[in-house]
Amino acid sequence: MGAGRQLVKTLGPDPIIDPLYRLERQLRYRLAGETYAVEASGARARFRIPTQNEWSDFVSIAERPILEDLASSIRRDDVFYDIGANTGLYSCLMANLVEQPVIALEPHPQNARRLEENAELNGADVSVFEYALADSAGDSELSIVLDKIGSAGHSLVSDEGPNTITVPKIRGDDFIADEDLPAPTVLKIDVEGAEYQVLRGLESALSRSDCRMVYCETHADRLRAQGVSVSDVRDELVSHGFSVTEVTVRQGKGETFLVGKADGSSGG
Repeated sequence: MGAGRQLVKTLGPDPIIDPLYRLERQLRYRLAGETYAVEASGARARFRIPTQNEWSDFVSIAERPILEDLASSIRRDDVFYDIGANTGLYSCLMANLVEQPVIALEPHPQNARRLEENAELNGADVSVFEYALADSAGDSELSIVLDKIGSAGHSLVSDEGPNTITVPKIRGDDFIADEDLPAPTVLKIDVEGAEYQVLRGLESALSRSDCRMVYCETHADRLRAQGVSVSDVRDELVSHGFSVTEVTVRQGKGETFLVGKADGSSGG
């Protein structure tokens, strides 16, 4: 942790400390170079960091315990789907560990382009699709929370952003059939509040006996605004035979990962 961040955490917002913290971040970013390396349980990848926002994403990975658990549990023969892939943190690292192409879904065009660049940088076998998975097909408005590449909380189920773009959505089961893809055995889902719809659209895939792990980030406030809850998401996973544990990744923000594992699931 940088000295600036430690001061902010210890003393709270302050008109003197805050500028020092920002200056420290800017200096660290300028010294970082053109790429940043991330390692997790034997997997390693480098990522382009042309913006400070992207650098910040890779320096402070809030869900690192999830990333480490996934990397240590995935097997060479797994088929990994990265749903809400952003700029490719999970996709590029898991491509180190599996034999088949990683299937990455990212509806935001700029994030999808950066994901492709990061995959190319690492020689990672990642197939990128610019779809939003849901429980129905058609066009949907993606709320652009911040005009930045990288993690900015873009959402299909929130109007928090000042702008929107139209993106195609499709049921996951139909996507798999239409693209003639192998069904997932491991999934990571981070879709900023649309996680319940994603799971509902993957009924067939999740019901398969070889689908063994789901790592699903939940966003309590955005779920609640749709009349559903984290418990509903958990129940959906349980209905497909997964044992579910909950891991808090961002204290106080209502964001937790539900980790669903089929009985007997383990790394290898």
